Amino acid sequence: MVATTHTQVEPSPDAPERPGDRRFLLGAMAVALLLRFEGLLWPLKPDESGFLLVSRNWHPDADSLFGPLFVDRPPILIGLFRLADLLGGAYAPRFAAAALVFALVYAAYRTGLLLGGTSGARWTTAAAVALCGQPDLELWAAKSESLGVPLVMVSCWLSLEALYATERRGRYAFAAGLAGAVALGMKQNLVGGAVFGLVLLVVAVATRRLTPGQARRVALAAAAGFVVVVGAVVAVVLTAGVRLGTLWETLYGFRGDAFKVITSSNMDAPMERLHILGLLFVTTGLALLLGWFLLTLPEGWRAHPEAAVAALVMVVVDAVALLLGGSYWVPYLTGLFPGALVAVAIVAGGASGRSRHGMRIAVVVCSASMVVTSVGWSVGHLQGKVAPTANYVGAAVKQVALPDDTIVVLYGRADVVLASGLDTVYEHLWSVPARTLDPELEQLRTVLAGEGAPTWVVAWTSLNAYGIDPDGRLQALVASRYYDVGKVCGRTVYRLRSEPRPSLPYVDCDRPWL
Repeated sequence: MVATTHTQVEPSPDAPERPGDRRFLLGAMAVALLLRFEGLLWPLKPDESGFLLVSRNWHPDADSLFGPLFVDRPPILIGLFRLADLLGGAYAPRFAAAALVFALVYAAYRTGLLLGGTSGARWTTAAAVALCGQPDLELWAAKSESLGVPLVMVSCWLSLEALYATERRGRYAFAAGLAGAVALGMKQNLVGGAVFGLVLLVVAVATRRLTPGQARRVALAAAAGFVVVVGAVVAVVLTAGVRLGTLWETLYGFRGDAFKVITSSNMDAPMERLHILGLLFVTTGLALLLGWFLLTLPEGWRAHPEAAVAALVMVVVDAVALLLGGSYWVPYLTGLFPGALVAVAIVAGGASGRSRHGMRIAVVVCSASMVVTSVGWSVGHLQGKVAPTANYVGAAVKQVALPDDTIVVLYGRADVVLASGLDTVYEHLWSVPARTLDPELEQLRTVLAGEGAPTWVVAWTSLNAYGIDPDGRLQALVASRYYDVGKVCGRTVYRLRSEPRPSLPYVDCDRPWL
């Protein structure tokens, strides 16, 4: 038997791209956009609606990062929504998300080119399109993940460029730090870009790809890019009169309190969502990509030790962040995309024949899963099996409300508020903040009992959902001040007794939206 040895593959970052490669990349971007088209037409989701409402009512003070409405998200995200809304209206953030998917596909292509040559670039790009095109993962919506995950991938690519470049290394490192920081500005747990870059640098010194002096210069450049973003955010926050303690509490202190609230409550719903996440992890092919990467990790180490270790650590950190989220919503799974795409680049282009073919089969499985899911999703929408209930409920209230009416949805569904076209007078647009920051419902009861009580109250769930009103005080208050005007799509609508309005219109809740 002849022993075979594997030597470290030397990337060629300056290798010219052929015209056919550019056509392939543009075609992949076109497919990625096409796969998002149907989602772009769908009504705004709860997170999108909430971010938009917060941005439209942004009036910070010392103890409140955003003013009358609370959200535990960074100012960069809300600023993006505000700017996009001013420039193009409510749906404009979705076009920003679409542009960032282009960035993700391009970064995946460049990463594949660095780690696996032309072949690696094509397979990594195909994996990126397949993962981003999965409609159930909702990357078509302008959520924190769909805006932040592409920037994590960009940061990973730029970190690799900085590692392998023969010149302009500092510029790549600076840009990598910048992209990683902006990703954190979309959601504060999207640390994958920073983790990848840091581990990459440490391993590069250990393998002697970089000298300590080179590594120090790269680290300083990346840190400078990171600090530019963080410094800008801090400067804006302080200029607006917000205390730094308020910023920290909103972004990180709140998350710790929220995790305690979630885990101390009935966990049936979160566990059911975690089960769904597990199923999607398998059915999308993501488990196959990462599983094959782990099985072929020794080869990945021999070919690209720095990238292999950095990708492994990043995936572990992102998985822990997913589990610590507590709520386990489907988009959380997309945080694993950058690590999976780096894994594809390492194995599909640079490993031995068997390992390489196995990863390519995994990419084909991902693509097939995406096609089947997309077709099923479209058929379900056309047949009315999936309807935007929140949009129908809000629109029904809008038809009979007066312009100065206000609304509150218990316990959070910002898409109902947005569809109604009315202002809300309660601070919390999501259930977790309401349960964490108003656990006894004192603030909510004060709002409903006061002179500025909302004209409309929509009970999206029961009034004692999560066991939040065990003594029935909220239920008694609603019964005394509000009139039950009926149900719309199974959701009870209440109207202030002192404000007569026409009856709610009939709503066909099963009609297709598209």
